[in-house]
Amino acid sequence: MRRINASFELSLLGPSTADRQHVDKALNIFVQNTSPLLRTKTHQIRQKIAQPVTPEGTFYFAALCRSASVIGFAMFGYYPNSKLIVVDHMVIDRDNRGDAAFYIFAQLLHDAIQGLDLEVDFTAVELEDGNEYGSEQTGGNELVRLLGQVGFGKVHAEYFLPNIENVNYEAKYPGILMLRGSQKLYRIRREDLLRISRGILFEHYLPWYRDFFGKQTAAYQRYLGQLYENFANRLGNQPIIKINGPESDALIATPASVPMQSTEVRIGQHIAMFAAVVVVACTAIYELNVPPNWAAPLLISLVASFGGIVAISSGKSFEVFETAIQLIRGGKQKLHYQNNRPPLKRVEKPRPQMRNRTKGSGAEIIDKQD
Repeated sequence: MRRINASFELSLLGPSTADRQHVDKALNIFVQNTSPLLRTKTHQIRQKIAQPVTPEGTFYFAALCRSASVIGFAMFGYYPNSKLIVVDHMVIDRDNRGDAAFYIFAQLLHDAIQGLDLEVDFTAVELEDGNEYGSEQTGGNELVRLLGQVGFGKVHAEYFLPNIENVNYEAKYPGILMLRGSQKLYRIRREDLLRISRGILFEHYLPWYRDFFGKQTAAYQRYLGQLYENFANRLGNQPIIKINGPESDALIATPASVPMQSTEVRIGQHIAMFAAVVVVACTAIYELNVPPNWAAPLLISLVASFGGIVAISSGKSFEVFETAIQLIRGGKQKLHYQNNRPPLKRVEKPRPQMRNRTKGSGAEIIDKQD
């Protein structure tokens, strides 16, 4: 077990008699808090707990405990050929989702994976795009946001979840693919994304279901192959695919623009500032009884200091300051600091075209179709 504090623990589950009670409780929570449309059958989970190793990798199962009581369940697989971890269902009992339980569960799960000493390039989570076929626990923008807070990013590519039955349903399950790397991801190469997709389909889904589909396994494998080809075709020739991060955070996607003030307004502001400096200086000279022979140099120094402050405050402030002085003198002369060079043209670099900005509703826990 891995402990984050006195209340929460994560237990990796196995086929031993000692784990049987935790397995039963965890699967009971899983059934009660997961839509049957996107829920892996519990008898399949029990069989994989007993035989978790496949030629492609290993399945892992975990129970989240609080004060020695099981309150959550998670399952994930590791595939050394792809150096990929795929997190499946991660569900917390509805009555125990307070006290930052999701974040604690995510951290404990991360710590458990780190403790296995696995060589991992990417961790993947599939979500339902919205909640049309599942429930509030299977997808939506809130769940995307929660995963983003624990290091995952949303892949901007049209994505569909594989069927969990060997049935060619007419309806597809629109999905969202979330990825996390050892470093924060902002974009991914097309080849790497296709390698991840192939790993999910043929190292994660296929090894799980070939133990249960029997003679239908070949048809299911062809179906997965078609999903992969369709995904590759939708990516097109994009060499780079965008992944959500700080660069595209909805809160800072469009920086706030401060309206530019006109030259006349800035001149008025500087004149007011200059007048205030002169008034303060004259008052100080009068109150401190400064000798007349010191008064003039002091005023000149203050004017020079004011000019320096104005020059620092803006790239064109000397121009504004000089214009203000000329207006006070009643003259209109050519400015010494006026920039007569033509403005530089800004060259916009082309950005990769992104597709499928998905939408959905929120949830507080992770849970997805297998």
